[in-house]
Amino acid sequence: LGALLEEREGRLSDEEIVDYLVALLVGGYETTSTTMTLAVKFLTDTPLALAQLKKEHDEIMARKQNEALQWSDYKSMPFTQCVINETLRVANIVSGVFRRAIKDVNIKGYTIPKGWKVFASFRAVHMDQHHYKEARTFNPWRWQQEASPTTPAENVFTPFGGGPRLCPGYELAGVEISIFLHHLVTMFSWVPAGEDRL
Repeated sequence: LGALLEEREGRLSDEEIVDYLVALLVGGYETTSTTMTLAVKFLTDTPLALAQLKKEHDEIMARKQNEALQWSDYKSMPFTQCVINETLRVANIVSGVFRRAIKDVNIKGYTIPKGWKVFASFRAVHMDQHHYKEARTFNPWRWQQEASPTTPAENVFTPFGGGPRLCPGYELAGVEISIFLHHLVTMFSWVPAGEDRL
């Protein structure tokens, strides 16, 4: 952003201002709340994962004795992070991003000319059976072991983008979802709703 502002003598166009505001509002609110909602759905459908998540948070509660959660508590939630990663992967809240080629690029014999827009599809990678065994199945345990056959390879998990364009709110989203799940599973229990009679 700094380079862009220097180039334009510190001014953004109205279109750029609207674009940044929409990105902040949508990217920082709706995606996180949707992830929380879908985490509840996937956990409800996977009782063993819900039980393991509850155990992790009950242990934190026993240590904390009603004290507020701290950063160290957030960092001591490994299974919670597995649940969040798997929710992000299966749900594909952000299905991909558009990027503009800044120079001619050759990929697998195809040339993408400078200036063309391309769509990097996160969904296509997250649901690829070559990267994720049983890709359409919610399996938070796939994130537990580094060398496991179900552990994704590097650069195939991109719910927040990557590289210099990595979403600046990725850690904040993780904290918010972790705290939500902590309070949800330590204060409430639930069962799937019965069949709708309408």
